[in-house]
This record gives sequence, structure tokens and C-alpha cells, in this order.
Amino acid sequence: MNDWNEAEQRVEKAQELFEQHRWQEALEELKAATSINPYNGGWFFNIGLTLDEMDRFDEAITAYGRALEIDSNDLAALDHMGIDLNRVGRYADALNAFEKIESIDPTFEPAYCARIITYSELGQHDKAEEMFYLARLYREQCPHCFYNIGCSLAARGLYDKAIYCWQRTLDLDDHHPDVRIRIAAALWNKGELEAARQHFLAGLRQDPGNTEALLDLGELLLEMEQVDEADEKFRRVIELAPEDPAGHFCHGHWLMRAGRQEEAMTSFHRVLQLDPTYPCAHMRLGELYQQLRNRAEARRHLRAELLLRPDDSETLLDLSNLLLDNGQSRAAIACLKRMTSLQPANAQAWHALAVAQFIRGLYADGITSCERAIEIDPKNVRTYYNIALAHERLKNYGRALVWVRRGLKVDPKDENFQKLEFRFRVMNVLSGIKLLAMKLMIWR
Repeated sequence: MNDWNEAEQRVEKAQELFEQHRWQEALEELKAATSINPYNGGWFFNIGLTLDEMDRFDEAITAYGRALEIDSNDLAALDHMGIDLNRVGRYADALNAFEKIESIDPTFEPAYCARIITYSELGQHDKAEEMFYLARLYREQCPHCFYNIGCSLAARGLYDKAIYCWQRTLDLDDHHPDVRIRIAAALWNKGELEAARQHFLAGLRQDPGNTEALLDLGELLLEMEQVDEADEKFRRVIELAPEDPAGHFCHGHWLMRAGRQEEAMTSFHRVLQLDPTYPCAHMRLGELYQQLRNRAEARRHLRAELLLRPDDSETLLDLSNLLLDNGQSRAAIACLKRMTSLQPANAQAWHALAVAQFIRGLYADGITSCERAIEIDPKNVRTYYNIALAHERLKNYGRALVWVRRGLKVDPKDENFQKLEFRFRVMNVLSGIKLLAMKLMIWR
């Protein structure tokens, strides 16, 4: 009997600690209570809530699972488990949890509300909208629903509609987290930089320790040419989270822009100490070593970046250009082939691959890549120009002339094409005369 009383007392103490935001101590008390009485599902649910506050979502999912073993119809446990499954990217499992809630109680609005985000993350935006309207049947004015559908709209580039939904969220709950930061990002994407800056500042007044928002604001300030203010934001992030490589990386990028190469290199080396796989850190170091004419060290870092298999198109394009500058055309081609495999409808990727292939002397391959680029973007005159020059290197003057004339149809006033057309007409005629002379010699 004393043991059961002790368990109850530990739970009461855990509640007090939870309210004081002393998460780890609250967690220890709850674990001690469940070790005495492992049959109280509510206590496992409280463990899940505490772990959520500590951002330990995988462990929280396990705790909610223990609560559901005791009561499989616990709607709150199912709901929180589904939300955490969303957070860790287990979207199919999250949908199963929310659908089970619907089967138990079809009027439980949070099960529809949370699925808006799940379907949005899966790219199924029609289903996200369906969940939004279903949720509103049971709760007309839900701030979370407006917030979640705003995220879906923003993911589709519908920024004005997303901002409207987020404003509705604020009308219903002025303290809803992250809304002002979301609005700031949408305004930034629309090109309304000053308005975006104001919303970032409003969001940071609500949550001053939001390092991700501070980094975004720093990048925005750089775009607005407010360089010193950007530096202050990056330094603030390093103060708040010295073990987070993101702050050091952004500050390193700022130092590069300021021409402070040695300090920038120190920042990027610090990034790699904290996270050897941090995206673009090796690439930026490669770029800096290239500027210092240390080609061997630049090559080492550029190849290390390539081994990380980046999947961002801008990163792949920058990396390929740096590899070409370093004389690594084979590696640059591998980089650009990855880019075209990830984005087969990206004309710029095919054109860049063609250029790398031409540099390596792979003219036939480069011509094929140019043709793919033209299929996607028939108005890119640079591609016509390069494919014509490639045919010239292969001494196919007739084919070169064909591509020049196609380019002139796209831009009849282009002087470079006009000069090339004259040159290729002359070379084509001379080539024909030479061929005829050789045939006459053979006939004699």
C-alpha cells in the first residue's frame, strides 16, 4: 500500500515540476511512478507529454504506445502519437493513428485537423483541403486548422491565401506559435522584404530563443544589404546555441562575403567539427582554398562534398562549377548527372552537363545533353550556340549551320549567331570543295 502511495506522490511532484518547466526531473518522477505501478495509462501519457516538451519525439511515441496498450481507445494518446509520428516523418503511421480515432469517434475534430499537415507533407494537397473542411464541420473556428491549411497553401506557392489563413489563426489565437514567422517567410517569397523583416521581428519578440528564425532573419537582412545587422543575428545564434553548426555556417558565409577568408575558414572548420556531414561546409571550404590557390586542399573538400551526395539543385550547380574551376571535369560531370537524374525536367541542369562534357571533349554526349535541354526549354539561345560550336569541333559544318539557323529563329537579331552563320556557310562550302577534290583524286 505504501508503494502505491509513493507512486501517487511522485506523480503529484512530477506535475509540479512540469509546471515549472523542469522537464528532466518531472520525467524521472513519472518513470519512478510507472515502475511501481505500470498499469496506469494516464501516467504513460504524461511521460509522452514531458518527452514532447524535450523534443524527444521517438521516445514520446513509445510512451503513448504504452498508454494505448492499457487503453486502446485513448483518443488523446492516439492524437498525440499521430502528431509525433508526423514530426518524425512517419506519415503512413500517423494516418493510421488518426483514422483509428475517426473509427472510434467520428466527431473528434483534432483527428481531421492534424491530417491536414500529414497530407500536406505527402504532397496530397487535395486531401489536405478535404480534411480542413471536415474539421470545420465539428469546430468552425479552429486556429490550428487555419494554421495547417496555410502550410499546405504555402507549399504550393499560394502565398496570399496562406497569409490570409495565418491571419485568421492570429485572430483566433494571438499567441499561436510560429505563425508570424510563417507569414514572414511567405512575404519574403513574395519579394516584400521589409514587411517580412517586420514579421520576423514580431515572431522573435514572441519567441526570442528561436534560432532558426534568427538565421532566416539574418539571411533576409543580407539580401536587404543590411550587412551589420545580419552579422549581429548570426552571432546571437552562436551565443544561444554554440553547439549548433547552423549558426557557425551562416556566420562563415557572412565572413566570406566580407572578404575575411581566414576567419570564414575557421567558421567552416568548426561546422565540420560539430557535424562532418553538414551540407555545403566542405564546398565552401573548397571555394576558399581555391581562392587561396591551394588546389590540392580545394580538391579534397570539393570531392568530400560530392561524396555526401547533395540533392539541392543550387548546391549541385555551384559544386560542379567549382570542380570545373579545379580541373575536375570528370567529377563535375558526375555531379551534374546526379542533378539531371534528380530533376530530369531542369533545362539548366542539362545545359550545364553539356558544357562539362564539352570541356572534357565528350562532344557527342554534350550534343545529346544540349538536345535534352532544348526539348525542355526551346528558347534558350545559349544552348543552340553551344551545340553549333560542338558540331564545328566535330567538323560537321552542315549540322552546325542547321543549329545556328534554329537559334536565329529564336533570336533573329543576335549578332553572334549572324557571325556564326556566315562562318559556317563559308566552312561548309570549303568542306564540300575539299571533299570533291579528294573524290577526284581517288577517281584519277
